[in-house]
Amino acid sequence: MIVRPPATRWVRPLLMAVASGVATLGCWAFFVDTEQGQRIDTLSYLGAQIGTERVTPTFESILEVVSVSGLALVMVAVALTALLRRRWLLALEAAVVVAAANISTRVLKYHVLDRPLLVDWEGLHHNTYPSGHTTAAASAMVAALLVAPRVLRSLVAVIGATVMVVFGYGTLAARWHRPSDVVGAFLVCFTWAFAALAVSGLRERLLLSRLPRPRLRPASRVVPTLMLLAGAFALAVAGLCAHRVWDITGIFVTTRAEQLTSYLGGAAGICGVAFTGMGLLLRGVQKTDLLAEDAGRHAETWADEYHSE
Repeated sequence: MIVRPPATRWVRPLLMAVASGVATLGCWAFFVDTEQGQRIDTLSYLGAQIGTERVTPTFESILEVVSVSGLALVMVAVALTALLRRRWLLALEAAVVVAAANISTRVLKYHVLDRPLLVDWEGLHHNTYPSGHTTAAASAMVAALLVAPRVLRSLVAVIGATVMVVFGYGTLAARWHRPSDVVGAFLVCFTWAFAALAVSGLRERLLLSRLPRPRLRPASRVVPTLMLLAGAFALAVAGLCAHRVWDITGIFVTTRAEQLTSYLGGAAGICGVAFTGMGLLLRGVQKTDLLAEDAGRHAETWADEYHSE
């Protein structure tokens, strides 16, 4: 069956990109720019001290994978995947997403956002929001999802979210970053990923609006739905933990249990944002699905049907 692409396919990812960008600034505004937010964030960071002798060496070795050379290798694999699918513009868009996410993270951290000293604590006083290491890993994962073929998208989304959680939690466990730094990095990457989907949808609208296309079998919603449910559950746990430590007024008089509660909330928040964001991005990619392999293989057939009508 021949259909024409919807006129507003680009609107939803554009709104998601705007929402992610607003959430990036909102996360900084609360967890960095308010005393209450800094207190909760700092408690999570202090909670990472418990058991740090056992987990820090492991996660530091994992975090060392994130380097310029490592990121370059991932980008080569992403580009080759897109090129093998004959998606030249998609390869360019994925590269732009990675570059834009990492550059904007550095600009935000070092030139735009600051960290006022609202909690008297001898620790990370300088601004560390968003996390550069987490951005590097997360941007590679969202780029991989953007270029993944239909049959592998769900798997790539789940693996990508898991990798994001491992690297994000690793920076917390190794005490390189606070939870908000990791969440901010995720949101930056999702902002640019959804913006790329919006550009792809607008390009299809402008260039392919007159070209009939086949109605491909809808992608399954099972995996993105499960990812959203998992993310929502983790965010609920994070909210509950934040509520339990909300009334704490001094971080130096907190108990081990209170620090662990905040630590658990920070880890749950990292997990929740990663799986929720990747679930939404997976659904967005499924809906956009521009110039899929099926379209390339059967383009001549569609053209014949179009001209015969």
